[in-house]
Amino acid sequence: MKVKDMLSKLRTLNPELDVLCYCEDEGHLPDKHEFRVFEINSVDLTEAEKTRGEDGVASLRLGKTESSSSHVLIEITSDL
Repeated sequence: MKVKDMLSKLRTLNPELDVLCYCEDEGHLPDKHEFRVFEINSVDLTEAEKTRGEDGVASLRLGKTESSSSHVLIEITSDL
């Protein structure tokens, strides 16, 4: 999702509501749960390069390089 798309959607909502994230990916689910809820701690702009580890897991290499670009990072926590 692009920032403009997220802002467009958020502008239609009550600005006093909490913003939460959730995930249905099996690797993030506690046993016997269908999804996991995350709370947003921060939204920041950073330079990073999109990468994928040998195990195929998507990641970021933080810092400015020839292959990096600007990204908005949303820090989340499962500790509500």
